[in-house]
Amino acid sequence: IVVLAAVAGLVRRTPGPPAGVDPRHSMLILPFDNQRDERAVDWLRDGSVSMLGLNLSQWNDLNVVDQERLHDLLVRHRLRAGDDVGLELARRLAREAGAWTVVLGDFARTGDSLHLTARVYDVASGERVDVARVDERVGADVRPPFDQLAAKLLDLSGAPNEVRIGLARATTASLEAYRAYLAGVEQLNRWDLAGAERDLRRAIRIDTTFGLAYYKLALARGWLVGTGDSTADAAIIRATAYSEHLPAHDRTVINAYRAFLGGEYAAARSAYQQLLTRDRSDADAWYGLGEAWFHDTTGSDEASHWTQAIRAFKRTLALDPDYALAYEHVQAMLGAAAAAHPDYALVAADSFARVQGPDDRPLVDSATAGTAVRRARAEALATARTWVSSQPTTLRAHGAMVDAYLASGNYGAALAEVDRFRQTAPVHPELPFVEARIRFASGEVDRAARQLLSALDTVAPQDFRPYRGTPTVVADIAAAANVFAFQGDLTSAAKTIDLADQVRREVIQHPGDETAGSSSEAWRRMALSELYGATGVPTASLRQVWQSAAEAVRMAPPDQRMHLAHSGASAAIGLFTGPAADSSALGEYRALSGETLTKEVRALLALSRGDSVAARRALAEPDSLQSKSRYGAYRRPLAAQAYYLLGDYQATLRTLRDFEPGALRTGGFDSRWGMLGRVRLLRAAAFEQLGRRSEARAEYEGVLTQWRAADPALQPFVRQAQQGLARVGEAG
Repeated sequence: IVVLAAVAGLVRRTPGPPAGVDPRHSMLILPFDNQRDERAVDWLRDGSVSMLGLNLSQWNDLNVVDQERLHDLLVRHRLRAGDDVGLELARRLAREAGAWTVVLGDFARTGDSLHLTARVYDVASGERVDVARVDERVGADVRPPFDQLAAKLLDLSGAPNEVRIGLARATTASLEAYRAYLAGVEQLNRWDLAGAERDLRRAIRIDTTFGLAYYKLALARGWLVGTGDSTADAAIIRATAYSEHLPAHDRTVINAYRAFLGGEYAAARSAYQQLLTRDRSDADAWYGLGEAWFHDTTGSDEASHWTQAIRAFKRTLALDPDYALAYEHVQAMLGAAAAAHPDYALVAADSFARVQGPDDRPLVDSATAGTAVRRARAEALATARTWVSSQPTTLRAHGAMVDAYLASGNYGAALAEVDRFRQTAPVHPELPFVEARIRFASGEVDRAARQLLSALDTVAPQDFRPYRGTPTVVADIAAAANVFAFQGDLTSAAKTIDLADQVRREVIQHPGDETAGSSSEAWRRMALSELYGATGVPTASLRQVWQSAAEAVRMAPPDQRMHLAHSGASAAIGLFTGPAADSSALGEYRALSGETLTKEVRALLALSRGDSVAARRALAEPDSLQSKSRYGAYRRPLAAQAYYLLGDYQATLRTLRDFEPGALRTGGFDSRWGMLGRVRLLRAAAFEQLGRRSEARAEYEGVLTQWRAADPALQPFVRQAQQGLARVGEAG
């Protein structure tokens, strides 16, 4: 009986494929062994996976584990290039990938011949199913023998002859371009996005019809600079145009990503669902589906989209625990739900609900909302711990731990996390910025500012080279501008933004990047536009930023004009809402962008003309997608300013109710920190008009405390606070 139980246990540990599934129709190909360790052909170790995978994927009925998924499996098992992988480990890797056939192979070059051997094993039983060999004389291009080897493996799987297209026809006729492509994919897998972009650009320079390289370039640019990038948009269009001979799976992936970049989220979701119908273990398809839900902001209530998104991202992580981008998105949603006054409540581990309706009517009771915040904080911490455990040397994973501790108000644990990460490598130029952010969040504003001023005086862009291709380090630096903007030290805030921009240009992107130019200038311009626009001063700086944006729009091709106009929009608003009260830049913005101004801006423009009826009509308009996507940080203060000018002081206070430090972001640059002083001033004036003197006094004192050493440009606002405090009287 004991023996029978042991055998039964062994059977349970090595199950076969589900009923009705042909084990030869799912395959994991491991890197081939370089038998002679010849350096000139060592690239074929990983190249064998890509070449055979692309060839075999021509048959729709065969699921082949892609190169990216294999890379993650090998990293998880701490396997490096050239490490021996025995049959038992190969079977284990195949099971984790959901494949029931595994291929172990080797290659050797002898003179002008290439010898390939592929041993095919059944994963469930461990038995060898077949051995395929190719011995072929080769010239400069070694890919034809892999076409022949793939044909033999397809025969084993039962594929019809007509699916054999050949690698060169499906990808590129240039071996040099193909090798550059493989190098780019490897850089993507290592998360060196700038390095990947460089190699992929080289591939498409060699062969301008290389569709797969265009797709990977679009992917790298999307991860590096986000959506709305003209380079990514152009690359995905070319990828689609040159994808005719690619496997159906790859064509669907390209079409899905093109729909996503184009904002056609429903079409993108449909394509990703098509991929998942074929293979439920496709982690990339789950991630793409999650992105298509997460970025779809149509409608005023995104709770259902976030619910679908977090479920898709969690499926991604269940399949691939090292998927950094999935962690990023999950943490972004959990972090938002963990705020003191979130827009969306985490009502279950994978479900969100909107907290308030458009009319500010509570949709979730206070007890449920409090429980949801605590749940989000606990989930954020648990997910961050899992991420750090999976990728202990990844900067962003430790950053997620810091974020989770900050959301919970556990500042000591956040500082301890910084110290732990400092011990993983000798050089961490970003950590003073992260530590200062924690001090700032805990209320140690002056200490944080001193620490940041010291860091700005001692670091240089080249110090951040260990993080080449890692865009999150830019956000760590830019977050320092929040501290200075809060204090009214706009000079140091601008200096911080300049450092972040230099790191972005010289480290995150590569020097001499051909994408540099008006579009590359837009990041710095937008950050400065938001910094100065938040306070409405200095007027000269606002004019300079806006004029730079307007000139860039006039010089740019049509497909870049909208993005460049947006980069200066906040400066145009600041010129109007600040002491200059100049609306001419808004008129230029409207003419250059062709867009309708948001309802809050139109209300203020109407009031400047003395038209209160038009102002009230504009404020009463329902929120639109356009108003959500632009000037998001400005909407409430602009609306509150309009209500104040209309004499509706209760609406002013209601609009600014949660505009407090606890609701603002400390990660990345958040221009609302600079706006907070003027918000307090406006709130104080509304309290004063309503006769609520003690509350007005507290707000006026808050302005004077916050801006006690503010730049000269902010002194008019400081004087307003002093005069207001004199009117309402000193406390006691």
